[in-house]
Amino acid sequence: PGHFKRDCPKLNNKNGGNGNAQGCVYAVGNAERNGNATGNPDSNVVTGTFLLNNRYASILFDTDADRSFVSTAFSSLIDIIPTPLDNHYDVELADEKIVGINTIIRGCTLNFLNNPFTIDLMPVELGSFDAIIGMDWLRRHHAMIVCDEKLVRVPFWNETLVFRGAESYIG
Repeated sequence: PGHFKRDCPKLNNKNGGNGNAQGCVYAVGNAERNGNATGNPDSNVVTGTFLLNNRYASILFDTDADRSFVSTAFSSLIDIIPTPLDNHYDVELADEKIVGINTIIRGCTLNFLNNPFTIDLMPVELGSFDAIIGMDWLRRHHAMIVCDEKLVRVPFWNETLVFRGAESYIG
């Protein structure tokens, strides 16, 4: 199957009246299966190490993920109790298995270049990364990923924060 959100058959399902919100996390599969997300200039992901709730986290910024996620292992380090979601959310993992998620960890803090940003994360099993920052956060903060340069640009007040991928920023 294609690994792009537009190809996700579940998104074309219109929920089928089953009360499930649908989602695909295809880039997790690309990055983890291919192991070259950081080295491929054509990929639309950027990776780096950041503080997430004051813990070092390996993070994937991914324009193909419609939501933001945290690994179940890392979520145990976050001192916030998950809250139930109104709808069950289906997510396709790297191994093409579909899992249902019905909780979210609200109000986490992502330290992006010494600036705190609030982020809500859905706990799910991830392999190589502690968290995936998806379009929900990128859109909310008007962030842009420059694929060929592996940059994440985030407008912040009257400046633009720029992170170059595969670096660590734990400031």
